[in-house]
Amino acid sequence: MLKKLLGILGRPKAILTPPPTPKEMKEIGNYRVHFQQAVSFTESLGFDAPKINWINHDVLGTDGGFFQRAGAAANLMDFSGSAGQCLKWCHYIRPYIEKELEVPVWLTIGQLWAFDKIVFDPSWEDFRKWSKSGICLSELIAQGRTGVNLHAWLTVATGEIIEPTLMSSMALVQPKEADSLNGAITWGRDPGLITNHRYYPMVAGDAIAEAINQNPQLPLLAKCREDLSEIPMYFYSN
Repeated sequence: MLKKLLGILGRPKAILTPPPTPKEMKEIGNYRVHFQQAVSFTESLGFDAPKINWINHDVLGTDGGFFQRAGAAANLMDFSGSAGQCLKWCHYIRPYIEKELEVPVWLTIGQLWAFDKIVFDPSWEDFRKWSKSGICLSELIAQGRTGVNLHAWLTVATGEIIEPTLMSSMALVQPKEADSLNGAITWGRDPGLITNHRYYPMVAGDAIAEAINQNPQLPLLAKCREDLSEIPMYFYSN
């Protein structure tokens, strides 16, 4: 009878317990391994996640032409307004970049480290909670935060990373470098994408991002281009 019932309902997903998050930047290992872990964790939460079939050659090139063409297709050529809105802008531009590159490109969310210190430090439990109820404005107020404690970027099926927003966020805290940083895009592989920075993926895919966005009081995604400039929030901190 139990076997018949399981056949009808399907087996419950196993509860995945990921390894502890890094305590120091030097503990961050291979990006692809961590990304696979992020996919498995996302699936364990009940969400569709990337189907990984790694491509073993770079596709982004060095001149940024792929991004210029994707931006033109999205009618979005100025990324200076992306400061502090990594999730919104990455989610919006992702399908345009994927179409331009003709390879899978995946929204990725997790921790960001810089100069041996953690900048954004979401936990596995944070993502479990956010996937069920979204991120609430009251949570930020209670924690005394001016923004959401996560970072988002894009992972290409080659293992390369595209970083559309961090430079603009850094421009706010480094005014002497603002002219060169504001609106700038960077891409490459981790480590080495940005000097003395590391990326630690924890969840991946549009579905989990849309679950995190389920509270209308704190819209973290854009339904249209005009939404990109709404509720600008400054999330970059040291």
